[in-house]
Amino acid sequence: MELRSIVVIITISLLTGFSILFLWNGQSCSLTPLLFNNDCRLSLIESDNFICESDAVWNERKTVYQTQDKENMKKRNSNIFFLSNWEPNFHCSHARRIGQMGDGGKWVCDLYRLKARPNCLIYSAGSNGDFSFEVHMKKVMPHCEIHTFDQNRYNCPNNICVFHQITFGNGIHPNNSKSWTTILEELGHTQRKIDVLKIDIEGGEYSFFPFLMQSPTKSLPQQILVEVHPNNPNNIHAFFELLRTYHYVIFNKEPNLLAGHQFFEYAFLKLNPQFFNSLPTNATKK
Repeated sequence: MELRSIVVIITISLLTGFSILFLWNGQSCSLTPLLFNNDCRLSLIESDNFICESDAVWNERKTVYQTQDKENMKKRNSNIFFLSNWEPNFHCSHARRIGQMGDGGKWVCDLYRLKARPNCLIYSAGSNGDFSFEVHMKKVMPHCEIHTFDQNRYNCPNNICVFHQITFGNGIHPNNSKSWTTILEELGHTQRKIDVLKIDIEGGEYSFFPFLMQSPTKSLPQQILVEVHPNNPNNIHAFFELLRTYHYVIFNKEPNLLAGHQFFEYAFLKLNPQFFNSLPTNATKK
């Protein structure tokens, strides 16, 4: 009887261990071989524990990134700015559009990975009373905590989000604004990771993002989903170069045809500096 009990205990322990491996980081069972040989350690480190895939696939991403990044850094003149500038240089295998069709919806990188984030935290700024993104996000990721911000007063749908009447800025410009750091402090989020920042502030991105990037690195959102509005080409280039400097890659680009051909939705993912420091020197040139 004692031997049988020991066998049962060992069997249960093994099954539990394998179950943990299968569920680890919200990945599919196909990752089990990777975990046994540590083949995804590189991608985990260089994506700040967001993506787990083989070194071969991850290194191919670097080649793709470096090739497109060189093209993105060429400032091309065009009557339609985004027709010839700033294309995606990174791709999320399971990107998913959250929110209503058309204006208001945003593409999120590998949303299923947030299932492994028990403290998932999402910010949505500039809602203008449209909560379709928040409602959809809460439906597919009910454990995520969602905070919505706007300079005007609105009410979040019940059990969906927490609304804050706040204008993003640096505390001085615009008037009555609050800085990113102040907002995190007031909400008690300074020690938490902001998984997604969805933001549409009607051209205010050009003044707000320089303030945002001055915040402590650990407080910067892992994903930024933003509508980029028409502006002077030099200002638009500076906006993208700023995000590039702070280690964000572009994983999606979508025109907002409802607003006009000069309005584009962009989605960025923040990677670890090691991703950029270890880029291949012989990327394929096109």
